Amino acid sequence: MRRFLFLGAIFSLCALAGAQTPTLVQHVSCPNSGGAGSGIGGAISGSPVYSCPLPEPTQAGNAIILGLISNNSGNPTWTVSDDKSNSWNLATSTTDSRGNIVAVYYALNVAAGTRMLSVGTSAATQGNLAVSASEYYNVASSAAVDANSCNAGGNSTSISAGSITPSASGDLLWQWAATSNTSSVSSFTAGSQSNIAWQLNGTDIDDGDATQAGVYTSTAAIVPTFSSGSSQPFDSCVVALKAASAGNAPTKAFRIVHMLHEQETASAPSTYPVEMPTSGNLVVLSFISGGNAITGINSVPANNWAATGAAISSGQQATSQIYYAANASSSNSMTLSINQNGTMTGSTFMLYDFVGAAASPFDVDSGGLEGDQKSAVNSLTSCSNCFTPSAANEAIIGNIGNAWCTATALTAPSGGLFDVAVYTGNSVNGPESVDQNNGWFHYYSTSASPITVTWTYLCGDDAEGVWTGRLAAFKPGSQNQPAPPTGLTGTVVPQS
Repeated sequence: MRRFLFLGAIFSLCALAGAQTPTLVQHVSCPNSGGAGSGIGGAISGSPVYSCPLPEPTQAGNAIILGLISNNSGNPTWTVSDDKSNSWNLATSTTDSRGNIVAVYYALNVAAGTRMLSVGTSAATQGNLAVSASEYYNVASSAAVDANSCNAGGNSTSISAGSITPSASGDLLWQWAATSNTSSVSSFTAGSQSNIAWQLNGTDIDDGDATQAGVYTSTAAIVPTFSSGSSQPFDSCVVALKAASAGNAPTKAFRIVHMLHEQETASAPSTYPVEMPTSGNLVVLSFISGGNAITGINSVPANNWAATGAAISSGQQATSQIYYAANASSSNSMTLSINQNGTMTGSTFMLYDFVGAAASPFDVDSGGLEGDQKSAVNSLTSCSNCFTPSAANEAIIGNIGNAWCTATALTAPSGGLFDVAVYTGNSVNGPESVDQNNGWFHYYSTSASPITVTWTYLCGDDAEGVWTGRLAAFKPGSQNQPAPPTGLTGTVVPQS
């Protein structure tokens, strides 16, 4: 009697069973532009463009979903584009009684390496533009939209996008919401509804916007809903995208999953609250302020937060710090209390949520970097072979804070990823709501060799002036191996 080896068939069935579940790759929450000039509102002239980078370059064939809220005065034509010329489509939108538009756009089957996402308008508006975006694999590469809805709600702690009825089970539901008056809130909480496990992708409690998503295993009507700790007039839109075996899972084990661009005004409390979904084991905070400094961080879940080195400060112009939580306990609703001293001058920081880090990840810090650029230049080197990681594949986090001008790109190290949102409606000088015109980047080292960091700048009538910055390197986990193969097939082999 013949026996058959079913191992290959079992692998095939396992691969197929999970092949069509839409899965998050990464998410970014970029800050509200706040308008022109001082960043506190006002008319925007011309056709401004807001650019928001994903944390990491995309995988080929995946889907990107983008939510935006902005003043819609004049009813301009809105466009979404990116640095790889993918095709973008409007899923759904609505304009509320305050004249704000909330909208969801999507791009399918995107090119590998897509990263910088741009939102533009055809005419002047009143500013106040915020953007969030997520990347997924296993979303249909064409004709993906199954259902959609928007709701411009009244004051409430409940955030509803209206009713949808998907035609197929297993759709990805992606819900974007923002306060119509861009007010801060105390918290966001993911929804709890039948046949879907909602997760927060991103939250910005300072600007009052958030994204939740989940896979809906039903075709019954559903009203996607989550909640806020503060009653506000929320506008919300949801899109249901069909599942399919499409795109690619990330190939890097050590990478960013969630990223938050956070901004503090000069009137912010010295103990500053932040909420951010995390799922990794290393959270890094890269901080620039005018003069105030972080003295410590508390979080829920509790983590051991440490500075990579002493703060470097230049009066009330620029202070640079990097903090991190090693071997972090993560949470879909992690909260931070960031304690600061000195006069609050307005601060901005990046929060990076890494998966695949070493349990003791910190390698080396550059120490404080500083200078005084007295003439306006379009290229500034903050580190010339001044920093050496211990090995390849370490994540290097860097920042620079400058008194004037706007950092617009990173030219060294080669392969470094510029992490800054840029809005052409803001002034090129002084503190602005979009990342305060300063510079942030991350980079995965290719060897244990010294690196140089060079930034590109756009200046007005003033030179960059005094600046400070720093670099810190973090180690990957020993378990970081290539991702297992996908799309396996099997053959039943007769055994004699």
